[in-house]
Amino acid sequence: MKFIHEKCNIEGDVELGDWASVWPFASIRGDEGKIIIGPNTNIQDNASIHGKTTIGRDVTIGHNAVIHGAKIGDYVVIGSNATVLDDAQIGDWCIIAAGSLVAPGAKIESGSMVMGSPGTVTRKLEEKDKDYIVAASQNYLGHIKERR
Repeated sequence: MKFIHEKCNIEGDVELGDWASVWPFASIRGDEGKIIIGPNTNIQDNASIHGKTTIGRDVTIGHNAVIHGAKIGDYVVIGSNATVLDDAQIGDWCIIAAGSLVAPGAKIESGSMVMGSPGTVTRKLEEKDKDYIVAASQNYLGHIKERR
């Protein structure tokens, strides 16, 4: 089961995992490399994903976020209006705060909170942050089930 909103754009070489969801006006263009999106991952309204990109499981890509040619681990939140650029690598259990810019080639360790432009690690995640990551993913799984 996947949810692909009728008003989103998906083209090229794109693979969506089970229970992945893509919401209105999101654009996923696999015309410059394969895009792999893991299970239970949600791509929210107006997000753009382009270039060879891998996104793990249980990831939330927030409204208006841009992911270009990057690797995103499992259990990650990319906040609204955040940008993750070419060859950046985001480890598991990370939060990239809203409006942050992860520069090309940046390597973010697992368990990190990133804020700012350019994005810098501000602290390690706490259990409440991990709970937030899981809740964000579960929230969108609930939205899928409501539409069945």
